[in-house]
Amino acid sequence: MKLLNGFFFVEAATTDDEGTCYRLRLDPQHVIFRAHFPGNPITPGVCIVQLVTELLEWMTGRRLELRRVVNVKFLHVLSPAERTSVQVLFRSVDFDGAQCRVKAVLKDGGLQLAQLSLICDDVTEE
Repeated sequence: MKLLNGFFFVEAATTDDEGTCYRLRLDPQHVIFRAHFPGNPITPGVCIVQLVTELLEWMTGRRLELRRVVNVKFLHVLSPAERTSVQVLFRSVDFDGAQCRVKAVLKDGGLQLAQLSLICDDVTEE
């Protein structure tokens, strides 16, 4: 299930010395939140990993497949009842042949919600 333009929407993008940052809006009515958990919705960790992977695809214009989660830290619960707008900061995006290594932070202002280090395969068809 693709999450872009359903579960989350890109509202803005900025680039500075820290990296490229996207402001996202979550849809609190999405079916995922009704199932996880009724009456107390929280964003599943796997959705955060998928969200970052899809946003990376959108940002680079390449088709990517998650190869490895090098490291992930979920620091705070992301509940659509508390916040529907978050930012994803890509601190580094490095392509080495057919692989992409990325370090990203999911945050709300100064509050870090998750830190991710991923390796994706570039499977863009020539």
